[in-house]
Amino acid sequence: MSNNPLSKLYQSELSQETGNSLQFLRFKGAEHRSELDLKKLWDVVRRRKIFVGTVALILFTATMAWSTTRKPVYMSTFRLLIEPTKSNAGQQLALPLNEQTVGTNYNTLIQVLRSAQILEPAFKTLQKQYPSLTFNQFLMNLSVTRLKETEIIEVSYLDNDANQGLSVSEKLSEAYLEYGEQLRSRNLQQGIKFVEKQLPNLYSRVNQIQSQLESFREQNQIVNPEDRAAYLIKMSGEIESQQKATQARLAESRALYATLRRQVGSSPEVAIASSALSESKTFQALREQLQQVETQISINTERLTPDAPPVQALIKRRDGVLAQMQREAKRTLSATGIQQAQGNLSGTLIELNRQLVTVSNEIQALEAKNQSLLGTAQQLQSSLTTIPALVRQNVDLQRELKVANDSLDRFLANRESLQIEAAQNTQPWQIIAAPAQRPAPVFPSIPQSAALGLLGSLFLGVLAGLLVDKLDDVLYSAEDLKHDSKFPLLSVIPFYKNLSEFSLPAMASLRNLPAASEGSTQSAQTFSIDLSEDAAIFREAFRTLNLSLSMANLQNPLQSIVVASALASDGKSTVALNMGLAAATMGQRVLIVDADLYRSKLHTYARVTNEQGLSQYLTSDISVHHLIQQSPIEQNVFVLTAGKPQMDASRLLSSNKMKKMMEELKEHYDLVIYDAPPVLGFSDSLILSGQTDGSVLVVGLGNTGRTALLESLRGLQMSGTPVLGIVANCLKPGTHLAHKYHEYVRRNYNSDVVETV
Repeated sequence: MSNNPLSKLYQSELSQETGNSLQFLRFKGAEHRSELDLKKLWDVVRRRKIFVGTVALILFTATMAWSTTRKPVYMSTFRLLIEPTKSNAGQQLALPLNEQTVGTNYNTLIQVLRSAQILEPAFKTLQKQYPSLTFNQFLMNLSVTRLKETEIIEVSYLDNDANQGLSVSEKLSEAYLEYGEQLRSRNLQQGIKFVEKQLPNLYSRVNQIQSQLESFREQNQIVNPEDRAAYLIKMSGEIESQQKATQARLAESRALYATLRRQVGSSPEVAIASSALSESKTFQALREQLQQVETQISINTERLTPDAPPVQALIKRRDGVLAQMQREAKRTLSATGIQQAQGNLSGTLIELNRQLVTVSNEIQALEAKNQSLLGTAQQLQSSLTTIPALVRQNVDLQRELKVANDSLDRFLANRESLQIEAAQNTQPWQIIAAPAQRPAPVFPSIPQSAALGLLGSLFLGVLAGLLVDKLDDVLYSAEDLKHDSKFPLLSVIPFYKNLSEFSLPAMASLRNLPAASEGSTQSAQTFSIDLSEDAAIFREAFRTLNLSLSMANLQNPLQSIVVASALASDGKSTVALNMGLAAATMGQRVLIVDADLYRSKLHTYARVTNEQGLSQYLTSDISVHHLIQQSPIEQNVFVLTAGKPQMDASRLLSSNKMKKMMEELKEHYDLVIYDAPPVLGFSDSLILSGQTDGSVLVVGLGNTGRTALLESLRGLQMSGTPVLGIVANCLKPGTHLAHKYHEYVRRNYNSDVVETV
């Protein structure tokens, strides 16, 4: 398969026609749809350039003639700086929307500036100077616009009289400044009235909140709940610390008490009583006397009998001492509440009893202190639980009081500000661009009219060209051909300007030129072989055509083909010859039969004589092989010319002799190509198609119409032989498809022309 530019620009898909086993390749354009539409538009404009130019010229001339005959219109303008009447007081006091201007609504302001209430005083003054001026004309020529997103209003006035327009602008500027001053004064007075209306309510509100705050403090006996909360939190911390210290000391005392209790072996009360007896001097003296009497009794008992008077006297004395000890013990223990106690304690035990009593007393004191601290802590905690509500209530009252005071202060300050501003004599609106007249008329503007007229006329001219092209039945591009026909487009043959009677077709090659025989008397022919990019494109188009036919008929190779066209001058003879040359360069023996017995041209292109040909064979007994000539431009190309013209060609072509000849030629040549007359107006192509493997219809772009194409295809289908496809011929350079061919070939081919014999 050859690597050519056309095969890169098309992709093929194999399909089968309904009711026919013939397969063919359908090529689809690879260009994007939007790109095709734009380039198709350019193709139409280029084809209809004379018509488009004529229409555009007429429209442009009419536009310029109309513009130059119009009466000039002059424009006078001035600009106003609009300071929004937002008065700081009004914004800070948050006045109601119906009593303040938060920001200027420029759409509303423009309508107000164009209203009759504002314009009538200025108009009446102007009408005295210009009696012909009407209010409708005055209002229609006036334009008030905002300058983008700025605070600037631009006022313009159009008039045929430049002086009158300037006077109107000056009067309007004065009227608008006066209205701005009125608007400012009105807004300031409204602000002052609003402030004075609100002050009594603000005073009442402040007094009410202050009374509530005083009642709150008296009721709760508190000045600042937050300070009270801090004090209570501090006291709670101190009480908690004291509780922890008391509990620690109590634990130590209890441990010491338990130790002393184990050592003493009695309760603190008993220990107190024992210590009292042990420390009582009377009791201890009686105890010593008792011990002395007991000693004497013991001594006397050892040497005397118990009934002895001395012993009895000692016993009696002992009983007396015991009675005294009991009375003394009872007297001493009466203060402790203990009836019995030891009175013979030693100094150590007395000290331990004393410590036990001390520790017991300390424990009682610590327990009492701990209970007291616990009660205090509970009271503090109860007080703290009420603090958040008090703090919140106090904060709310303080905030309300602050807001009320701030509002009151702001209203008082802004009342003073409004009064000062109202007393000042300043202009709220300013003229930043004084009324001025443009030196040149705004209408008609010759440069602008020329530019718009040129663009409009070109647009309308192109639109008219598109309309005419749409109504035209002639096919101008391969895209139109593919759109209007369901048959495959086998190839697009570009326009080749060097194809003439005296130059070698671009399909020829040096290698395949037949050598002149030694005994030949015919003079050698000199050919110029064009190797330019146009020739390469032309050559590759026919190679693509040959490849398309071969690929579409792989199972049943084509042996005979009819090349026909819808109309004359579609280039079918050129296509037939170059199809044969393309097949011959691939090694096939090709016979090209000129079956156009009315207007034969094939012999001219093939460089052979037309003294005898097909018509002589059909009307005489001469052998067809004696009439076949080898083309001097390709050794594998043979030509059977038409011979002398015949008026009854249809009868000859439908004869049995013609049919036998067509079958015989298939046995001697690989491919037989029949150059048939046009389909429309002649039946010859239909007759020949019925005896061949298929037909190829050549469509001359720019020559063949859609109706002729459809009629020709319908006729070829009626012959019973499949239509192999369509060949688009004469696509001139400059169209988008041919332009791609040129770009590809320009990168891969040179432009040298080789002269050979």
